[in-house]
Amino acid sequence: MFGPLYAAHSRRRLFGAALSSGILVLLAPASAACGVPGAVSAVRPGSAPAGPPEPTPAPALTPPLTYVALGASDATGVGVDNPARDGWVPVFARSLPQPARLVNLGIPGLKLREALGVLLPPALEAQPNLITVWLVVNDVLGGVALDDYVADLDRLLEQLRSGARARVAVGNIPDASESSRYLGLPSVERRALTGLWNAAIGATVRAHDATLVDLFTRWPVALHPEFIGPDGLHPTAAGYRSLAATFLALLREQRIV
Repeated sequence: MFGPLYAAHSRRRLFGAALSSGILVLLAPASAACGVPGAVSAVRPGSAPAGPPEPTPAPALTPPLTYVALGASDATGVGVDNPARDGWVPVFARSLPQPARLVNLGIPGLKLREALGVLLPPALEAQPNLITVWLVVNDVLGGVALDDYVADLDRLLEQLRSGARARVAVGNIPDASESSRYLGLPSVERRALTGLWNAAIGATVRAHDATLVDLFTRWPVALHPEFIGPDGLHPTAAGYRSLAATFLALLREQRIV
């Protein structure tokens, strides 16, 4: 007598279990959409809120500044009527964050080895924040051997690094137009010589953690013959302004000033 009732009861239990399982299966996708732990939810690309922009790094040097220029006739502005105004060193100094004190130690005709004895002591005495060094053209014109020049540059940068808390920027040999006899050489010979010297200058500057101002590629004097004056060597006022802008642009790019 219990057989039919038991069977009916068993069928109801099986149906209830199946129904319960069906409900769970149907609810599973819904639960995933409702943030159930372990559920996967789709995130549209770009839907996340953008973070705040990264702040621009502050320059390494801030005013007041003391700027020392080590150079030869170019530093003194030979070739223009008003060197104190139109030479590249004063133009560059006026473009620095102000106030900036200029100590211009340029001496016409100076070579790098002479600068070690003549310019180094007053340069260190000035306690500069920034030093520019452009002393190479007279060495080339004077027939100084490249190995000797590199040894002198190594000594200069080492003593500047140990004796002054300053950023040092070093210029190399610039390019020139094809028709120019800059450095007293035709273009083919000049480019070959310039490549050797500039490679050595760059390696030495990097070894002392100084800043190379690659005038060969960055100063567009080769495209502007008017940047060099009638003597074929010294810049014009426009050339000096462009030279100063070349130094300044690199120092700004590297967040030095």
